[in-house]
Amino acid sequence: MARDAIVDIILKGDARQVHRMLEHLGTSLAPPAVGTWLGMTVDPWIRQRARERFRREGDDVTGPWAPLKMATQQIRSQQGYGSAHPINRRTGRLEAYITGGPNRITIHSLGATLYLPGNPPFGELKTKVETAQFGKVKPSTVARPVMGMNERDLLAVLTDLSLYLAVGQFR
Repeated sequence: MARDAIVDIILKGDARQVHRMLEHLGTSLAPPAVGTWLGMTVDPWIRQRARERFRREGDDVTGPWAPLKMATQQIRSQQGYGSAHPINRRTGRLEAYITGGPNRITIHSLGATLYLPGNPPFGELKTKVETAQFGKVKPSTVARPVMGMNERDLLAVLTDLSLYLAVGQFR
């Protein structure tokens, strides 16, 4: 035979501190505040990672970039660029677009979204981005991705978000 259990829990305390904490979270997580946090914290993190990716010709997100084919090295050399290096950098437009172009932050009911780069590429730049990220079938070009994030980036962003929510300040 089952017995009905009755449990009474009485909590006594100062609700003002809990109320202040909830107000702080509400203010910190309001869409404009989240947008500002994205722009001041996440944007610089992603750009720095991309700058390092270009400098080191790959990283823990993309792996090392494949070396340039000999034919590509000869073309680059004839055009006055470094033959084998730097990879993914001839005129500098691709790197400038990824690391220096404006961002776009959209505020919406769920918070905010950071687009980086903020404007989609077009024309020759679009081709450069697509070739770097995905490679090409004809002529055969392997992918040497310039954009990406991994667990390290997620951990950095979440750690920064935790600090921002706890302290209410940007890094």
